[in-house]
Amino acid sequence: MPLLRLTTGVLQDPVDTEGITSKLSGIVSDVLGKPEEYVMTVLSEESVSMSGKAGPAALVEIYSIGGLGPHVNGTLASRVTEFLSGELPLSPDRIYVIFSDVPGEDWARAGRTFR
Repeated sequence: MPLLRLTTGVLQDPVDTEGITSKLSGIVSDVLGKPEEYVMTVLSEESVSMSGKAGPAALVEIYSIGGLGPHVNGTLASRVTEFLSGELPLSPDRIYVIFSDVPGEDWARAGRTFR
């Protein structure tokens, strides 16, 4: 049920996109304490502008049914930012992370909501 969506404009060959999504999946599972079999990671490349300037930047959106909160969000932001700035040509101050706690009735898998 957790979803991490990464949007960035810095994917250039050769980038191990499967390795990146796999590592992000593990981070989300570990920090949230949820089974990785329910974690989805999405990586997309788009033109990104930040602070009025084009250039390397990323938006990370993390959605979950429960489990988010001040301490967890801080830990997730730190681990995700550290990983991305080490893996891609991104400065930590050019990475935004957004958290959304989604009610179970607003999320479905296999044709059924989680409530």
